[in-house]
Amino acid sequence: MAFIQGKDTVVYFNESDYSTYFSSVDLSATADVAESTTFGNTSKTYIAGERDGTIGLTGFFDATADTQFASVYGTSFNLVVGHDGITTGKRASFAKSLITNYGVSSPVGDIVASSLDVQADDGLHNGSVLINGAFTATAVQGSAQDNTTSTSNGLGAFLIATSVSGTSPTADVKIQHSADNSTWVDLVTFTQVTAASSEIKEVEAGTTINRYLRVFNTIGGSSTPTVNAIVGISRNN
Repeated sequence: MAFIQGKDTVVYFNESDYSTYFSSVDLSATADVAESTTFGNTSKTYIAGERDGTIGLTGFFDATADTQFASVYGTSFNLVVGHDGITTGKRASFAKSLITNYGVSSPVGDIVASSLDVQADDGLHNGSVLINGAFTATAVQGSAQDNTTSTSNGLGAFLIATSVSGTSPTADVKIQHSADNSTWVDLVTFTQVTAASSEIKEVEAGTTINRYLRVFNTIGGSSTPTVNAIVGISRNN
């Protein structure tokens, strides 16, 4: 077993790292079930229904963070949580999200605290980081991830472009898949990156997602164009 310390948790709101404003994150993934018990059954039976998820965050009040939370309150935003940092290969949870409650508590003898309740929109994904690095050339980014087998229950994917530099920089980032780690086909194509941004995309259930996954990037611009980016995925089981 390899337990991890919560101090290395990372929280991204869209393309911004807000980890230093929080001290606790609680994620809950749920699934509806419908009872299908009939005459003759000796035990209750169920069929799976829709999946859901919520995220609770608590921390300390800050004017900069307060402005950010206010700007996304009532609108959809992308939330990514790295449970042990957010480097390549680490586990990550992510969701298109809506803030359902934002609270501020001001005790007379303590630090002003804040809390957020977040509803996942279209499910809470639990997966891993494919790559976290600087994209400076048209090339495969990082190494392929081997799932040992193909899947067909859908996939979630996220891209966070934390910063860009150079003259008119662009990055066309794709997740590709392969059955043999040799022949590659595009699976997910993100919106072209020209500035700091974030995006979450879905591959619907029924699509065969091959055993191997990798990130491929096409860079554009001049004066050493660079896009610092994090890409992650979650295969739906």
